[in-house]
Amino acid sequence: MKRVFFGYAHSNDGFTLMELLIALGLTATVLGIMTAFFMNFSRASTIQNASAGAQHSARAGLEYIMQDIRMAGLDPLEKAGAGIEEITASGKKLRFSSDRCNLPVASSGCPNPEPDGDLDDDSEIVTYWHDADQKTLKRCLYELPATYGLDSSSGSCMVVLEKVIANPDGIPIFTFLDNDDAIITNNNDRSLIRSVILTLTVEEPAGRGNKVARTYSSRVRLRNIGL
Repeated sequence: MKRVFFGYAHSNDGFTLMELLIALGLTATVLGIMTAFFMNFSRASTIQNASAGAQHSARAGLEYIMQDIRMAGLDPLEKAGAGIEEITASGKKLRFSSDRCNLPVASSGCPNPEPDGDLDDDSEIVTYWHDADQKTLKRCLYELPATYGLDSSSGSCMVVLEKVIANPDGIPIFTFLDNDDAIITNNNDRSLIRSVILTLTVEEPAGRGNKVARTYSSRVRLRNIGL
């Protein structure tokens, strides 16, 4: 039955099945678009956060290690024989020494460092190496002879940086250069090293099985060597 008010027809029969199907289809389409938008937004946000985390970790680790390497060869009294102690051809390991402390090993730092002409004090022989299996870069003190010449290190080790993966294009962690920027890989030529390039690639999870990697590189001049 239809009633007419002011010339407009009004039905009491409700919506037809076709009208309901069209309405449901439109609703599903809108919801699908909104869901896709928010999923893409969330994914982009996760990737951005992971990228920022990888960037921060790589830069912080790079700065810490490079400051340490700058001390290589420090020998103010010219008695300790400090310098580059070992490198490996793979570029995964560097051991160096410096006469920078007069306190015994395992001291709580060296607040007032003074050279004393030897290399048997706290933090005077340092090894950095990339543990590829654990994806970490480690700093070890007073490496034992058992791991000399190997891409590993004994001694007292701590993790400096986590989630460190192999660099792209086969670039080594450590690249050693002489005065003419020629690359040195032979440990027997380590006395010629004047600069070190440190290249780090850090990987962070970015959700849904994705990962983000960021690579940073820096070069340091060994100011205490070759004087």
